[in-house]
Amino acid sequence: MGGRGASGVARMVVSVVGVVVAAAAVLSPAAAGGLGKEAAALVAIRAALHDPGQVLRDWDPKSGDPCRWSMVTCHGGHVQKLSMMKQNLSGTLSPAIGRLRSLRYLCLRHNAISGPIPETIGRMKLLQVLDLSNNQFSGSIPSTLGNMVNLHYLKLNNNSLSGPVPDSLVTARRIFNLYFQLPIILLSLLHVQPGRAVSLGHLKQYRFKEIRNATNNFSQRNILGEGGYGIVYKGHLPDGTPVAVKRLKDHDSVVGDDQFHTEVEVISLAVHRNLLHLIGFCIANNERLLVYPYMPNGTVASKLKECVNGEPALDWPRRKMIALGASRGLLYLHEQCDPKIIHRDIKASNILLDEYLEAIVADFGLAKLVDHGMSHVVTTVRGTVGRIPPEYFMSGHTSEKTDVFCFGLLLIELVTGRETLELHQNEYQKGGIIEWAKELLEQNQLSSFADKKLRNNYDSAELEEMVQIALLCTRYNPKHRPRMFEVVTMLEGGDGVAEKWEAMKNVEDPDPDEFVYRAINSYYEDQSNSIELEAIELSGPR
Repeated sequence: MGGRGASGVARMVVSVVGVVVAAAAVLSPAAAGGLGKEAAALVAIRAALHDPGQVLRDWDPKSGDPCRWSMVTCHGGHVQKLSMMKQNLSGTLSPAIGRLRSLRYLCLRHNAISGPIPETIGRMKLLQVLDLSNNQFSGSIPSTLGNMVNLHYLKLNNNSLSGPVPDSLVTARRIFNLYFQLPIILLSLLHVQPGRAVSLGHLKQYRFKEIRNATNNFSQRNILGEGGYGIVYKGHLPDGTPVAVKRLKDHDSVVGDDQFHTEVEVISLAVHRNLLHLIGFCIANNERLLVYPYMPNGTVASKLKECVNGEPALDWPRRKMIALGASRGLLYLHEQCDPKIIHRDIKASNILLDEYLEAIVADFGLAKLVDHGMSHVVTTVRGTVGRIPPEYFMSGHTSEKTDVFCFGLLLIELVTGRETLELHQNEYQKGGIIEWAKELLEQNQLSSFADKKLRNNYDSAELEEMVQIALLCTRYNPKHRPRMFEVVTMLEGGDGVAEKWEAMKNVEDPDPDEFVYRAINSYYEDQSNSIELEAIELSGPR
């Protein structure tokens, strides 16, 4: 067996070499220079890949000009772009890739290519974009990547890479967009010398002493708020910039460390005006800290309680704008991020307000990264009890519709101004707040549902539409809830909200399990904490 295996490998090597030689020989004399060498490199790359769909079938010296080959773009007589995303390719990436010295763009995202990342990639000095994400690459990240002077976009996440990030990449300020899987990033930033501050893309690593000084030694007077995973302090950087510092609890536990990794990774991937961005972080022996911009107007939950000169701090137009801003942030997470991001804990206390009272979606500690090809994932149930959608609560199935459900409850918070969504005694006996809203809507009595602080200073038609959207978002069956882009369209004033509600309001009867779900959910209602619940305990054997 060993002899036959060795001879088979030898024959394969001879075959590949023969094909490469043939590539150079068949090309015209004019192409025998740079482009001839590039064609030979492309043929070698194809030989190392497994291509069941034959998408690279024209990568053949007999096909003539390589600039006409599929997924190859040339300029000035040289190969400058290879775009091979989602082509069902496996095998390995040949070191011959380094011979494409004029290449500026290389994307192999969403394939199943394995093996090491070739060191020879570092020879492509003109390369600007390198995306190898969502494959099966293993081994360490080549240090030669840090020598690519024109590289400004590098994406290696969702592979099986290990070891530290090379120093040359950690300190490469020219790389504006840098994506790894987080365990590698954090491991490498611990391989940093004491006292040395570094930047990773747009993130800065702070020394613990800097954070301690900024928060006046974590003074209780500087506490902005406290949640299930940490305490948030107001601080000032040495240049006077105000910041919010989240000091994580249980940082030495699996859950606490996962929450830290998730929050850094998600916020690094998602950049949008309605999403909180991360300034930097600190990793000390027993500390995990996240540094954010300071939001002077606090949370939507706190602002809904406030009145100024007898008037609510958030009038009806501002509440509408908050709903629209938050929905746009969620739409970005669901449909414009790769991988898509499910927040899993949308509520008024997790929506911040900047100096212009613009909605900023925050607190990504429970977020889940999901490939766009997946309809849902099964995971441990996490979130704020009382706000967990039924399908997630009972089976651990989470999807974009999880966020849509929670967003519907956020709309109810904006309409009612309630501190919690739990009904008062004798307020409504036939169900929870969703059922009560539906009954008031059908009876044309929504004025009793609206926040009393508004004193009827709202547009009745707009109030009715917002309640209808909230009820559409909180349908029991996730398939009957709208997608986030539909929610945004409705909130932007798109026609058909009433029609959508009329068409959907009687589509289904409540599932019998809903009553169990509602009872448990109402019993444990607690808006102030985001906690982890074991799905098997809540849903029973399955």
